[in-house]
Amino acid sequence: MDGTNVVLDQLRFPAVRRVTPKEWRTATWIAEDPDAQNGYLKLTGQWSLLGQTGAVQMQLHRYPLLQRADRYAMVSGQLDINATLPRIGLRGKIVADAGWFDLDMLNNIPALDSDVVILKPGEKEAPKPTAPSLDMQANLEIDLGPRFYLTGYGLDSGLVGSLQLQWVRDKLTALGALRTRGGAINAYGQHLQLRRGRITFQGDIANPVLDIQALRTDVAVHAGVQVVGTARRPRIDLISEPDVSETEKLTWLLLGHGPDNGGADMSLLLSVGSSFLSKGEPFYKRFGLDELSMRSGELGSTGSILPVESVVRSLDTGASPIEQQFVRASKTLSTDLTVSLEQALAQTGTVARLTYRLMRGLQAEMTAGTVSGLALVYRWFSMD
Repeated sequence: MDGTNVVLDQLRFPAVRRVTPKEWRTATWIAEDPDAQNGYLKLTGQWSLLGQTGAVQMQLHRYPLLQRADRYAMVSGQLDINATLPRIGLRGKIVADAGWFDLDMLNNIPALDSDVVILKPGEKEAPKPTAPSLDMQANLEIDLGPRFYLTGYGLDSGLVGSLQLQWVRDKLTALGALRTRGGAINAYGQHLQLRRGRITFQGDIANPVLDIQALRTDVAVHAGVQVVGTARRPRIDLISEPDVSETEKLTWLLLGHGPDNGGADMSLLLSVGSSFLSKGEPFYKRFGLDELSMRSGELGSTGSILPVESVVRSLDTGASPIEQQFVRASKTLSTDLTVSLEQALAQTGTVARLTYRLMRGLQAEMTAGTVSGLALVYRWFSMD
């Protein structure tokens, strides 16, 4: 005590790890990296009992502000709190040393519909909102640092960037930009690589500007989606490298190959699209398959201009369209290795295929069954 002032020389809280996050990168860093140890939170300041004014300085170093199995945040930084009641001001900068947020937990948050009103015993009408007793103002710089991750809803990516948050007159605004660092997202039943992911805040924190691009890269034509616009009015477009027609983009994205010349894939695309519109997944995903398609051509063909059979045996088989159709089911074992099975619709022919991608456009294929052999296939696409 100093007269009517309370002086806080130092109040120190050592960091204590109480919960281990489920996210393995975050859990490994906080448990094994020496730089993540010996964190603390330290307070200094003073308060006038008569004037109801004061200031507190908060210093954080590797301090876990949030510890849950599905959310975690270890931060460092400086916060200054100045108060002249009923006004309180908060200013400072916080850097995330490690952070993780599981988006799947949003499904577990209970909420009431907007038309539900809860009345206490004896109340006959909804209580009127009361004005806040404190005038809170804040100006904070938030830096996500090098180890902040987002997972859930099919997303797994790092997130970097900084925001300037301001709270004035019960309104929260944000200026700055966040961007993804690598990672991928499972969408449209496929594993898409995040090529670009940028979220720009220009005031309204609930309506940032989006610039997101995700591509399927395990096929010859890299097809995917692009999301631009604002969070309230996003625009989603199909994209591809190289650029092809909209139908081709869709078939490369959903089925992993170009459209069938006979149109056999259209019914399958309709089935897959219906699953997406109903917020479900393609029916074949439930059986552990990554692709199911109907194609026209020679069973076991590598897709080259050479026929499967020798030139001497057959240049024109005279087969009907239905005899040239087959169903192809495939499963991706790794990034570059795929196993598939082809079954003829009008015949008993069956071909098992093992495909290994050596580089973009070049792959090795081994087939067994009705057609057996080894092939080294190189494909390229050009737009006239």
